[in-house]
Amino acid sequence: MLTHLIIVPCHSVWKANESENALSKCNLGETTDQWSLAPFQFEGNDHLYFIRHAIGAIAELIHDVDNSVVMFSGSQTKPDRGPMSEAQSYYFLSQKIIQHYIKNHETGDCLPDNFDSQLRADVKEICQYLNYQEDNIKTLFSPQNISTEEFALDSFDNLVYSIGRFYEICDSYPQSISIMGFGFKEVRFLDYHAKAIDFPKSKITCISSGPLPYNYSKEQLETYFSNIDKAENKNALSLFEKDWYGTLSPLTKKKASRNPYNRKANYKIMDILGMTEPITNPEQHYISNIKGKMPWSVNASQ
Repeated sequence: MLTHLIIVPCHSVWKANESENALSKCNLGETTDQWSLAPFQFEGNDHLYFIRHAIGAIAELIHDVDNSVVMFSGSQTKPDRGPMSEAQSYYFLSQKIIQHYIKNHETGDCLPDNFDSQLRADVKEICQYLNYQEDNIKTLFSPQNISTEEFALDSFDNLVYSIGRFYEICDSYPQSISIMGFGFKEVRFLDYHAKAIDFPKSKITCISSGPLPYNYSKEQLETYFSNIDKAENKNALSLFEKDWYGTLSPLTKKKASRNPYNRKANYKIMDILGMTEPITNPEQHYISNIKGKMPWSVNASQ
């Protein structure tokens, strides 16, 4: 029985069809031109951590493959990339990296120079699990092991919609969740989003890495992370503190700006959470409709 959901909140779209250039021999996502990045995603080498999150989630999966599902979560957010979703791009890039390593590992170090030691170790471990056989990649990437959720437009969506997609695949809700992502979002997921849906905090593990600029002094790093904390408080925590379920402006306006293809989710979980209409009093909504009443609530009736 599948009980463990491993969520990878996606942040961009890999340019899968980007032509090869002098800096990239095979387009494994290692250079910024291979991604559709926002201006703030360059400084901390975010694109390399997108890859770390994706491959790390698969490494986590193979440790408990009989119970786990990896869910890449992210919608069609980039009009310049067409209808390719963030989730699909992570899925196909992960597959390509693993396939590339299996094909080329015998010739020596075949991964890009800027893939760090943890990423290299994870790729190697996955390929060892596959016995370095390309035919086994298809089995690893079967829907019961690795899937996509393609409607999420923010972190609350990443959590809720991934749970909803897990139910579509497994016909049950996860008993535990791992979130593979940026460390600065851990508070958001655990203290805001999980609380809003009454998912036990003790059943969620955040496995965090990045972002991190290269060659910064101690003072520069302190400033960089201070700015991240300020932006997180201003653009996320202060907003979700008032709007737990992200059904009001400015959160809805922000999501609309990320939704050029006008995608609309219709997961069963949205009805369970009572999210079919704007929720103007989230605390009262939580007390009246959610606390102790969700299938995953600690004191829910069995």
